[in-house]
Amino acid sequence: MIESVNGKRTPLDRLAEIATDEPFRLLIESVRDYAIFILDPAGIVTTWNAGAARIKGYQASEIIGKHFSVFYPPEDIATGKTDRELEIATRNGRFEEEGWRVRKNGSRMWASVTITALRNSEGNLIGFAKITRDLTERRAAEEQMRRFSLLVESVKDYAIFILDRGGHVSTWNAGAEHIKGYKANEIIGKHFSIFYPPEDIAAGKCDLELEVAARDGRFEDEGWRIRKDGSRMWANVVITALYSPEGRPIGFAKVTRDLTARRQAEEDQRALAARTAALEEKARTQEFQERFLAILGHDLRNPLASIDMGASLLRRLSPDPAVHGVLDRMRASSQRMTRMIEQILDLTRSRLGGGLELHPQPMDLRETIARIVDELRTAHPSRSIVLDSPALPGTWDRDRLEQLFSNVVGNAIIHGDPAKPVTIQGRVEGGFVVVDVHNQGAPIPEQLQSTIFNPFRRGDRESRTSKTAGLGLGLYISNEVAVAHGGKIDLRSSLAEGTTLQIRLTR
Repeated sequence: MIESVNGKRTPLDRLAEIATDEPFRLLIESVRDYAIFILDPAGIVTTWNAGAARIKGYQASEIIGKHFSVFYPPEDIATGKTDRELEIATRNGRFEEEGWRVRKNGSRMWASVTITALRNSEGNLIGFAKITRDLTERRAAEEQMRRFSLLVESVKDYAIFILDRGGHVSTWNAGAEHIKGYKANEIIGKHFSIFYPPEDIAAGKCDLELEVAARDGRFEDEGWRIRKDGSRMWANVVITALYSPEGRPIGFAKVTRDLTARRQAEEDQRALAARTAALEEKARTQEFQERFLAILGHDLRNPLASIDMGASLLRRLSPDPAVHGVLDRMRASSQRMTRMIEQILDLTRSRLGGGLELHPQPMDLRETIARIVDELRTAHPSRSIVLDSPALPGTWDRDRLEQLFSNVVGNAIIHGDPAKPVTIQGRVEGGFVVVDVHNQGAPIPEQLQSTIFNPFRRGDRESRTSKTAGLGLGLYISNEVAVAHGGKIDLRSSLAEGTTLQIRLTR
């Protein structure tokens, strides 16, 4: 009910008559989303509706007769804000603003306030109509949206942007720039198919994704995407349909996360798990340890020590510089093989104990491969070895990679066609260095290709008819070294193309 101050008849009596007019009263009292009440010219509350009681917390008997400054924070009262509002409403006929107000319980609310001057037929001011709406929730939502926008703009691990209904980019965040490489002015307005490989575009994948998102509200996928520089990344993509408040489709939100590193790690983990399972089957037996360590520690190391000592002695006895060069190369090869044996022993102990110890340092892998090629040319003067590679900078364990490429290139020489060259091609691919070692000749039998990197295949030599059967530990150890450097070795072998071992190493 609207109530008014009792007393002598004053200009406010007219306000009371207006406020108690039956249709008007019913209208005002039915409104609960707005506080609607009347102030006298001095700002004293003279009426109070149900909406005012709900929003501000005062019952009519508690507030009628009090100054409306009771609704304002202390700092606003101290600065004379309430007086200024009435002055403006008196002068201009109306005052409107949004600001903080105080409820009866002391809590604050964000309110939309309109104060309208009321005048009689002679134009004299008789009071003010005040309408207040609680916008606290709306402000909170707007603040949340503002913070969300700031969050989206600051996120760098996710590309978050909007597409129009046709699939054209209309917004762009820092994460999108970081992940995809485009600046906002380079990509806004372009179709999102620019992020997809040509084969996906040709297959209509982009249109299909938008169709599914529009139909089901959401589309999610993992697959290859293209960065600005042309490199590929493995991405998780979520496309969500966007609708207007009326339910009309207006576009799509697209969130992309770069999972390239995770995918590579998962592939490496699967490969490592497969090798570990094969190794554990034998590594847990005493026979494995005794056989492996005995071969390396005694049967190979002792003859190499004799070769090294013999070459050193012959060099002192011979005055011929040409002989010195040959003997020096013999000693260098012998010493490197001795180091390899020590490393293999260390590798075996490490695998049994759980991990390969590395000592990485910056280096140019091409220089290391070139030294190995020179030694192998000396050891195999009739064989052609072609090295085609730019500089291959990275951070690796030099000794381990010497061990790897000595095994792989030496294996290609031994098992390749003597009349055809062994080729070594290196290149940089993003965060990886890739080296292909290729030879021509009889391919590795298909039934052996799946086990080519297994340990202790040398022991099966007698049961094989192919000369490729006795590969022993070399390729197994080489692959372990590659895996320890965040990479792997892949095999391709056929009669038409020959045999290629592709070594991939993380830079």
